[in-house]
Amino acid sequence: MVLNNYRENVRGYLEAMVRPLAKVGLTPNAVTVIGLLLSLLAAYLFYLGEARLAALTLLIGSLVDALDGTLARLTGKTSRFGAFLDSTLDRISDGAILFGMALGSLVDWRAAFLTFMGGYLVSYERCRAELAGSGKLAVGIAERAERLLILMAFSFAGPDYVRYGVYIVGVLAWVTAVQRFYVAYQRLK
Repeated sequence: MVLNNYRENVRGYLEAMVRPLAKVGLTPNAVTVIGLLLSLLAAYLFYLGEARLAALTLLIGSLVDALDGTLARLTGKTSRFGAFLDSTLDRISDGAILFGMALGSLVDWRAAFLTFMGGYLVSYERCRAELAGSGKLAVGIAERAERLLILMAFSFAGPDYVRYGVYIVGVLAWVTAVQRFYVAYQRLK
């Protein structure tokens, strides 16, 4: 939620970055898939224990992932399927990153699993509550962007610190899930 408050401040920068992509004919959905591929590469690098290189790859992948919506708006190619694809591939990316960390023994698999569950629940609650008529449910202390930044920061610190990032992200994801549940309850009761 915190980073979403700054989205308007960086809109001009994002548009400048996507103009060349639009000129070469890259579609928003292709950019979404490229973002996923970079996240999968980051997951593999975590598996190899290359936390800093994985964090750099994840940073680039996150930047690419932030461009698809801007490209869609700039080229007039927004679609419900594009939003669905983006959300679906984000869930795959989140799971793969935590899976790579666990497989690389950078964090205990149980902590990775609970963190993934919390993050998944945050996304699910928003989707389900909005479908039920809650209105936009972009509330909570740590949405996906904040969670990824925390994971990247601790990964840049080195392999020995990755688990602390996962623990923090896990707690924040579950706090966000509780916050969303409460707000949805208030709006839908």
